[in-house]
Amino acid sequence: MADKKKITVNIFGTDYIMLADSSETHVADLAVKVDHIMKEIAKSNSKYNATMVAVLTALNLADALSKSQDQLNETSDKLGAIQSEMKRPFEELNELKQELEAIKEHYTRTQTDYTKTQIELGKISREWAKAQEEMRDLRCELDVSKETINDLQGKLFESQIELLKAKKELDDIKIRRIDKNRNNRVNNI
Repeated sequence: MADKKKITVNIFGTDYIMLADSSETHVADLAVKVDHIMKEIAKSNSKYNATMVAVLTALNLADALSKSQDQLNETSDKLGAIQSEMKRPFEELNELKQELEAIKEHYTRTQTDYTKTQIELGKISREWAKAQEEMRDLRCELDVSKETINDLQGKLFESQIELLKAKKELDDIKIRRIDKNRNNRVNNI
């Protein structure tokens, strides 16, 4: 705690020695104000003695102090309301930050899913291209097989014709033999 200083002030024609923590200038300014108020009150009514002037000065100062305290309370209330209002934007900002973080997380997940989908699409595209190539190869094989089948059908048709010719010749030979045998039997009888 600071050492108290002795300060001499003159109020309403009387010197007072005061012990104060404040600076001499501050105490002297207060004494000048009190002296001024007392002189104004004394001027307003010459019948007032020093005690009455001191009591009225004390009442005036108490009134001013009360009004100052009321103003301080009102200002404090306003400050509280302003501080409360100031909190709202910060709370909204925090909420928006949280929403932004959620959106960033969603974006990251979506980006990851998109990348996975692109990779899968690449795999499917390669598989599709491979399947298309295999299908082309199978079509070529099918065309070759169709040509082979057509050739074989042609040969089968030719073989069937030859078989029919051979059957006809065989039938002709059988008929001739039968005829020959008949003729021989008829000749032998």
